[in-house]
Amino acid sequence: MGRVRRIFQAATALLALAFAQAALAQGRLTIVVPFAAGGGIDIFARLLADEIGRSGETSVIVEDRPGASSMIGTEYVARAAPDGATVLISSNSTLITPVLRKSAFDPTRDLTPVCNLAESPQVIVVKADAPYKSLADLVAAARRAPGALTIGSNGPASTQQLVAEMFKRVAGADMTYVPYPGGAPAVNAVIGGHITAVAANYSEVHAQIDAGQIRALATTANQRIPAASGTPTAREEGVDFDITSWHGVALPAKAPPDVVARVEKLFMGALKSPDLRAKLALHQYTPTGVCGAPVADFMRRQMESIATIAREANIKLE
Repeated sequence: MGRVRRIFQAATALLALAFAQAALAQGRLTIVVPFAAGGGIDIFARLLADEIGRSGETSVIVEDRPGASSMIGTEYVARAAPDGATVLISSNSTLITPVLRKSAFDPTRDLTPVCNLAESPQVIVVKADAPYKSLADLVAAARRAPGALTIGSNGPASTQQLVAEMFKRVAGADMTYVPYPGGAPAVNAVIGGHITAVAANYSEVHAQIDAGQIRALATTANQRIPAASGTPTAREEGVDFDITSWHGVALPAKAPPDVVARVEKLFMGALKSPDLRAKLALHQYTPTGVCGAPVADFMRRQMESIATIAREANIKLE
């Protein structure tokens, strides 16, 4: 009887997987965004969903599941069936939060990374009339008056917090870190003169830069970005580090190779669209389109780097 039961259970599992894959083939794909609607990652996901839907291969819905610094939505996908019908828009926070908060969840174990799709640069800005004309000026002022200057970001567990802390550590700039509940409040604080500088996503501040309200001192990309070619990188200013926001797509762990291949085809097909690439450029996203084993290696290296930064800067989540 035991052998018969095991055969029946295996057959039932295979049948369930076949039905789920058939559902995907018939046009049902859910993209889970682990952040609130209206944010940058939500916009990114909806642009992808529209393009995939236009391909005619499947219809797509975007489901926002915010909370716990992205872990609610992420763990929801990790617990889903690995059938390709539910995918996660992954990002830096997918890796940052498990490092900073005690958790049984491990993204390198509980997710199957499919592709990294796009990057978005970070930038360090000050008020337009601030006396700091360059990142080197800001570093020099911070060294002259340890702890007197301030740098803010949206936090906690954000890429921008890592940018701020990494900048302070590498530059030897003793500045006081000030967290804000979002990118907009942090930018408003520097415009209002309440803090000295802000580490922000370029997409969140380019309008204020263009309007002359704030000045970009440096980007934290590994090379100058086309949208701000006049802004040097941190390395060019003598601060040797780079951190870039990235967005990808991931499946639950143990997704079969044919499911991974199908999801990769859907998203990479969308990413090749000139129309989508033009829309991404408007939001300051640079398509990358790296898939397979290099993405898993990238995630492991990123988690090691995040752990080092968190330990040295004593960053923790309660």
